[in-house]
Amino acid sequence: MSETVTWPPMKRDAKSAEFFDAAGRGELAIKKCTGCGRSLAPEAMVCTDCGGSDPVWTSASGTGTLITWTTVHKAPNPAFADLVPYTVGVVELAEGPWLYARITGEPLVGAALRSEFVNPSEGESYPVWVVASGE
Repeated sequence: MSETVTWPPMKRDAKSAEFFDAAGRGELAIKKCTGCGRSLAPEAMVCTDCGGSDPVWTSASGTGTLITWTTVHKAPNPAFADLVPYTVGVVELAEGPWLYARITGEPLVGAALRSEFVNPSEGESYPVWVVASGE
């Protein structure tokens, strides 16, 4: 995906390293419960179904549905001042978990989305969600 604006760099920590490693390969990573197999959001530490506390990283399809969205008109932080307006939303992955994410394209609740990856010159690669027009 080509970026026309420069976003503040994202930085990894120990808990997010595998997510960003996958994003650098153009893959969306989520977690899966080793106890019951439920797909979980990347930040999950415990399964919301069985309480299992040992989720593992796995690849996701990179497709989902837009649940809700909003356009940000006032920057929440000075680092984002030159980027407004931009759209963020909640994406329900085909595997089930919901993610908060940046949305590109014309948002419409219920729209099919696909992930694409931004590869900035500084910081980590990360997914954004594109409205999958005509799919």
